[in-house]
Amino acid sequence: MKKRSIFLVTLSLLTITTQIFAQEDEEDFSQYEKYSTDEKVKQFCTPKVLGLSPAKVISVGYEYALGHEINAGAVGLIPTQNGNVRNYNGLSLTANIPVLSNNKILINVGGSFVESNYSFGSDSLYNPLLTAASRNLKVLQLNSTIFKPLNEKNFILGFVQGDYSGDYTFNNMQSAGFTKLTWLLAYGWKFNERYQLGFGATQTYRAGGLSFLPVMLYNYTSKNEKWGIEALLPARAHFRYTFNKQTLLLAGFEIVGSSYHLSNNDQLFPENSAPNMVKGYDNSRIELRRSEIRPRLDFQRAITDFIWVGAQAGYLINYSFNVDSGNFYRGFGSDRPFVMENSVNSAPYFQVSINLVSP
Repeated sequence: MKKRSIFLVTLSLLTITTQIFAQEDEEDFSQYEKYSTDEKVKQFCTPKVLGLSPAKVISVGYEYALGHEINAGAVGLIPTQNGNVRNYNGLSLTANIPVLSNNKILINVGGSFVESNYSFGSDSLYNPLLTAASRNLKVLQLNSTIFKPLNEKNFILGFVQGDYSGDYTFNNMQSAGFTKLTWLLAYGWKFNERYQLGFGATQTYRAGGLSFLPVMLYNYTSKNEKWGIEALLPARAHFRYTFNKQTLLLAGFEIVGSSYHLSNNDQLFPENSAPNMVKGYDNSRIELRRSEIRPRLDFQRAITDFIWVGAQAGYLINYSFNVDSGNFYRGFGSDRPFVMENSVNSAPYFQVSINLVSP
């Protein structure tokens, strides 16, 4: 009796198991038809281009320029003066951190601080421009970059930045009303993983004063990934040669500049001392329009996967070092006089940096 019961139970288990496997073999796959390979899933392009120099997340740099001369112009009864700069040096801190990143949008938020120190010789400085420069010039920036892919090929690139520039000290800050706004908007194409092109427009202070300019984005890497071009014209452009995955060399130029508010205007540029042709200027908003063209070589080397060091050598070529009044668009061919016209001799410069980069 027990044997018969055991047999019946065993037979029942075998029957149930057989039915289960039979059901699995007969599973209805029609429920997966909505995931057919014929249905296309929308793809989006990415901002990355193969072979580009690594994107810096955090960077600390120091630059040094050899001696040169600043020829400061006259202001009314104040005569011209040649200031002998023994050296120029500056410290820069930069951060650029992604806050939102997915296949539909990329948003980075960043900031930087750059200080420019002019060390003059033993000359007695009586010209107001040289007096202002000896107090050092500072730029504090906050910015955001937005990369919005539209499909596999097209994208929109947006950039906005606030510049807080001047000869202020941290014990005597200037009004936030002197902050300058920079923006860029471009439409582009990513033809493949090695080639990216875009066109747009920008409002910028790289040329010293307020400017509105067309822009061209061009990033290209050769098929063997040994050389390429990285450009955002007219701001910068570089040829790139890659020795290996850890070492590369850039050769090109960058335009660096800002409009610096100069404090103590009543003492530096008293209105009654100004030439007749510029009387009536805004004495509360005297600004130095400083801009440099920097042809250079930039050597970059990886220490680890995330830490790179850089070394630059180039030339500082003065484009603008004039004093103006107010924040306005001067335009090409404008005959509106400056408060003070000045010039700066060119000088060799060097820069070293250590950088935390994105993978």
